[in-house]
Amino acid sequence: MLRLCFLILLSAALVFGQGKGAAKAKGRSGNPGSPAKQAVTYPSFRDAEIRILLDFYRPGSGNLPPGIARKGEFPPGLMKQIARGKGLPPGLANKLQPFPPPLARQFPAPPPGYRRMICGTLALMLDDSTNMVVDVVNLVP
Repeated sequence: MLRLCFLILLSAALVFGQGKGAAKAKGRSGNPGSPAKQAVTYPSFRDAEIRILLDFYRPGSGNLPPGIARKGEFPPGLMKQIARGKGLPPGLANKLQPFPPPLARQFPAPPPGYRRMICGTLALMLDDSTNMVVDVVNLVP
């Protein structure tokens, strides 16, 4: 008797579970007139630009930014909050530094609406309007 009840409950769950899943799948792809969601793409540092950055800031080059030259300028917890796709932590926007002129001359102009900045031991590409971090390069290999 217990087995019979278990089999009935199991079969009912499978039947009703398939019906809901099929309706959801049909609703997503069944409407050809709705606009398709487009993936948002953001600019990023290219491989050649990363090599230029790492070569410019390599130890012994004399070009070390203040964050690398003086360890501990920013708390480690604050530096861990800087990630691709997130906004800058509060109070950090005014501590950003632009790329030094000798380095900036080696790069093409950033795309409109974006800027490249140095924050401690990180090179950042930021969205101007939202201060969202679009790409991050760690300058300490």
